[in-house]
Amino acid sequence: MNFKHLYWDKHYSITSQEVFIIAIENSLTLWSYCTSLVAQSNGEVGFFSINKKMTELSFDKMCNVETNVPGISLNTKKIQTALIKKCVEFSARPEFDESLRNVSEILSNFCKGICQDIGYPIALEDDFDVAGVFKLFSITLRENYDSLLEKLIEYVNINIEFSKTKVFIFLFLSKFLEAKEMEMFFEHCRFLDVSIILLEDIIPVYFAENNIPSQEIIIDKDNFIIEKNVK
Repeated sequence: MNFKHLYWDKHYSITSQEVFIIAIENSLTLWSYCTSLVAQSNGEVGFFSINKKMTELSFDKMCNVETNVPGISLNTKKIQTALIKKCVEFSARPEFDESLRNVSEILSNFCKGICQDIGYPIALEDDFDVAGVFKLFSITLRENYDSLLEKLIEYVNINIEFSKTKVFIFLFLSKFLEAKEMEMFFEHCRFLDVSIILLEDIIPVYFAENNIPSQEIIIDKDNFIIEKNVK
């Protein structure tokens, strides 16, 4: 896949075999990049594009952007929507037919009873909204982890399973993980064949020290691009 900003002269190839690092020295530029990436991950318009074989891909479907690494949550709107969809699919299995009918009847009778006493003419839909039941009980994923690394790995796993995410973009990830943890995290992502993009203010030194495969570009204070290890 190829990753590009509107004002870059070229696109950069990103793969699961190398971490792509963008070190941005100008804080205003860094803020601009983050704002655009977050907006695009939510389906809005921005400055970045992802393409494969000259075909532009849907940014919000392909990419997850995380700008608050220590506060990372598995219960994002995107994951919760996908989780409810998965639960609805499971509820359609034959072994749940009787339970589903019973629940539907109980809830229907409850609502009809309330409506009869409300004092106004009210209509109720006959279709039973299974997704609405899971929303009613505020279904969420439990988030009990012994370390940030463990939580990040689960974050990647769940997004891949539920949303088919192929690119994960993190702001300042290197400031919250030790070198060994970073190496373990990247190895896990390589195994799952997903790409990692890091937004940093400087290139973390341990990439070179630990021979972690990476492509690196530095966007200096004047917004000029300096390439390092770029193929």
